[in-house]
Amino acid sequence: MMFSLFGLVVVQGHEYLKEPLARTSDCLLNAVVMGSNICKKGTDDVQCSEDPGFYSHLFQVNNAYSQTACGGSLQVRGNTGGTQGLLQHCGDISQNPSLFDMSLTGPHPTSQWQAGTEVELRVHGFFHEGVMRVSLCYREDSACMSPADFNHYVLGFHFTEGTAGTGSDIYAVDMPFKIKVPNRDGTAVLQWLVDAEDVRSYVSCSDVEIVGATDSAATSEEYVCNGHPLCNCTVGSVDSVALGQSCPRGTAPSTSGGQATGTDIVRQYKDQVGVDEFCALCISNGCPSTCGGVFKGYYQGDKCTNSPTIANCGNVHQSGLPRYVQCSLDTCKSSGWVDSGFVV
Repeated sequence: MMFSLFGLVVVQGHEYLKEPLARTSDCLLNAVVMGSNICKKGTDDVQCSEDPGFYSHLFQVNNAYSQTACGGSLQVRGNTGGTQGLLQHCGDISQNPSLFDMSLTGPHPTSQWQAGTEVELRVHGFFHEGVMRVSLCYREDSACMSPADFNHYVLGFHFTEGTAGTGSDIYAVDMPFKIKVPNRDGTAVLQWLVDAEDVRSYVSCSDVEIVGATDSAATSEEYVCNGHPLCNCTVGSVDSVALGQSCPRGTAPSTSGGQATGTDIVRQYKDQVGVDEFCALCISNGCPSTCGGVFKGYYQGDKCTNSPTIANCGNVHQSGLPRYVQCSLDTCKSSGWVDSGFVV
């Protein structure tokens, strides 16, 4: 794996892709809204916690981002926490086009990857509970500006729960994970998308170039996902949640009328897959309250206190992923959730 990142200094952000460095890595936050509706927190646009499209956590990006898949929507508004309230610290596509318009050259050098190889990515910040997704859009195929443009190469998912730095800086969490690069050459946009149980979800986009494919003519939408059940699942009963069966997902809001219901998304995932598999599907060190690891727990309490916890919960947690599976649009169903509707 080859990275071209020289002398870059960034401030602490809520959640962002650090390797390869995201275009918006020097923003305090870069967020999107999940679900069909947009609500208000004070004067700021935010996610609607009781909207089934949000609490299902199946990456239903709001239509306000129909042409700004990497953030910077002109349709969100706010007066606190940044230039566009609680969602977009670095403004919008009009104010900072190089950050959000994928047809323009980004602010950081392009990372180069060898086609068909395994690479390690890193994410950084303070982590809310939810699900992470990493996907790829080839510029040859589309403008890489619509959320649907990133459904063709979905390379992996991970669970997370509230995860904070161990010192005074809660934003000091740094976690690696691995993916396999498609065996196809081309320039592309890598998207890391977090469907978070927060007033916002988070997105990072990085510029990459993929070289050295063994089949120089390869253009088919075939890739390798990391084996999380969301790689290949259908929206239906949660009685048989597993790879190739039903999707793990939120089936109830975590708040009602602004009050907690006791059914936060971590509790719902654990109920559906069991605590051992939940920890195996979590990014390494990303679920300290249930699985342990090197970081602090947050929303669900201190490390190893969110009962039930994994056996021998302590200072070490290693994800059970990747468990690579071959995928395509025909064989892996995650790109078809929108057509499935919100089944709750």
